[in-house]
Amino acid sequence: MPLFENSNIRLSASILWNLSLLSLGAFFYAAGAQCIVAKQGFLTGGVYGTGLLIWYVTKFLDPPTWYFLLNIPLFALAWFRVGRQFLLYTAYGVFMTSVFGDLLGGYVLPIRNELYAAVAGGALCGAGVGICLRSMGSSGGLDVVAIMLRERWNIAIGRFSFCFNAVLFLAAASFMALDLIIVSIIFVFISSFVLEQVIGLFNHRKLVCIISDKGKAICEAIVKIERYGATLVHGRGAYSGSERELILTVTNNIALKRLEHLVFSLDEHALFIVENTSYVSGAQFSRRRYR
Repeated sequence: MPLFENSNIRLSASILWNLSLLSLGAFFYAAGAQCIVAKQGFLTGGVYGTGLLIWYVTKFLDPPTWYFLLNIPLFALAWFRVGRQFLLYTAYGVFMTSVFGDLLGGYVLPIRNELYAAVAGGALCGAGVGICLRSMGSSGGLDVVAIMLRERWNIAIGRFSFCFNAVLFLAAASFMALDLIIVSIIFVFISSFVLEQVIGLFNHRKLVCIISDKGKAICEAIVKIERYGATLVHGRGAYSGSERELILTVTNNIALKRLEHLVFSLDEHALFIVENTSYVSGAQFSRRRYR
């Protein structure tokens, strides 16, 4: 297992892999934004949504160009606040999103129903942003500002995005029909849901907590046989007052039953607790870096 995990870490750190993820994510996002959202006349939210609103009002330039231009001051603001590696990868993501947006601008996906368009567009855009965030960069826009605000003032990314989109949709209400605003909100919710699913797609792990009198033996077996790391914590039973040992380890769905069998083969009275985790980073697992 460590060899497999280490190979994943090396892959996630390679430049080609990160650029490939950013290119694929940019294509999906541009397809959803330009081939569906822009053609239906509603908003995506975020910086691209701001570009769409400006384009709807002025008919000057196009949304991909506005997206690129609006990201320039954001990058200048974040240059000394966010890691250079993250910003350079993100700059590539912004550039590719704008390029694909221009290339796909002439295509229209034949979806007539606005609700269906919000579902399809939200799925494409959410998948695109999620794929970009699987790299060491992002697709730009609010991601850059949100990370800067989180690191400096500990402002939650989701809260900032919600407030920004609320202001954007209120501003759009002066120029757009209420039906389009509602469809835009549906689009944002679907996009956010798909985004979370894509980010956690390959990061889902099982956090296993084992309470036993034979913690040391179980730990040694986990490290030797399963080749996973484990942490041993000493404790005391609240009711019995007897010594207990708590083992914490992280595994996956495939190895979970094997681990359970291993634990009960060593201590049939052990307590085996499993929690789902949506994201694991660090140690033998790949880690996202902003610096």
